[in-house]
Amino acid sequence: MTRTIEDLSTLLRPAKDMLAEVSDREAALAQVTSQIKTDAAARALFAQACRFEAPFTASWVHGPGDDSPYLSLELAAESLDDDRYRAQLADIVLSTSTSIPYDYRALAAEKLARLGTGEFTGALEEVVDSYEPLPVRGLQAKIAVPTDGIDHLFDIPDTVTGRLNILIAASRAKTLESRYLLAGRILGNGVEETAPAGEPERLILEDVGTTMVSPSDYLVPWDQEFPGENGTNLTLAELMRITLMCGEFQLPDTTVRPILVDFYRSVLRTGGRSIIGLAAGVFHVEHGTLATPSYYYQGRDAILGKGCVIDCVGGAVLQAGSFLGGGYMPILIHTHKHIRKSDQAAASERKQILPCIFAAEAGARYPMDAIGLFETVDYLGRETPYEGIRAIPHAK
Repeated sequence: MTRTIEDLSTLLRPAKDMLAEVSDREAALAQVTSQIKTDAAARALFAQACRFEAPFTASWVHGPGDDSPYLSLELAAESLDDDRYRAQLADIVLSTSTSIPYDYRALAAEKLARLGTGEFTGALEEVVDSYEPLPVRGLQAKIAVPTDGIDHLFDIPDTVTGRLNILIAASRAKTLESRYLLAGRILGNGVEETAPAGEPERLILEDVGTTMVSPSDYLVPWDQEFPGENGTNLTLAELMRITLMCGEFQLPDTTVRPILVDFYRSVLRTGGRSIIGLAAGVFHVEHGTLATPSYYYQGRDAILGKGCVIDCVGGAVLQAGSFLGGGYMPILIHTHKHIRKSDQAAASERKQILPCIFAAEAGARYPMDAIGLFETVDYLGRETPYEGIRAIPHAK
């Protein structure tokens, strides 16, 4: 029976947990491999899937492979000759698609460096040479930000379209930054190997599994600025609060949700197959003018469940397959504690903080029934009630 490109498109759409309802896995693999090998149109469709373009963003081919984190990368290696395989890897690395997870792009970059960049060397050099770093809000600009005495005030677009546009622009800008980082490392053949600086760095390197990634890629610069409306700039911290507090981002809307997922994948570099659920999210609130970069790492298949929120003033490392909360239960993972001396007024504790890093080891579960506030700092130097959940002190 002749298989059409429509057949292949239909076959590539189901998510990993839905494939069995559509086709036997081995039969599906045989069909995909056969068509990629023999049909140029099939290869073009597969390339769309490898860029995580709709409607293939959650395709089963992006599930775990036999020997690597992604089946799609294994299929490319098995089904394409060297020149086409090199072109496919370069397409993933150089693509401006905001939907491609950073770890997926980095794994493709590692394979491209091993295979040799060939005719794509010039394109990689152009990415490096043309990149312009994003601005960072300076001290004087921070002092000039309006305040109500507690919170910074900033201009928020008054339409849903306006709010979506600023997220789209930020996603594109961070995608260009990711391309720049990886292109430079391919040309230099990877990150220079050094011993991890501390426990957070060790956990990230252990989990992500590629020499093209540095733990600093997940050290989020909350003061990084992006274009807003009417000539104003918004910091990444401000964008994160917009996504948490504006109602449209809490709904499973077919227009809004894909833009929000791309935003998390781009600006936080969340791992492939990871999920930040509805009414869940990550935020950072400045304390005075302080917005020190902090880690946010969310590995493959890690889930921040519905209604679970992480404050990242201290930082968080969620290894692969960890699962926090869910079911719309209100949970706040707090990664800093407000402190004051005995002779100080109670209000003075607002700007004096003790930060730490919340860590969820691979496969750890923070249960839904543990609703309310988890004060990570309280568990520095002692065990938490939950296996695989722990607090890590900040490096001196």
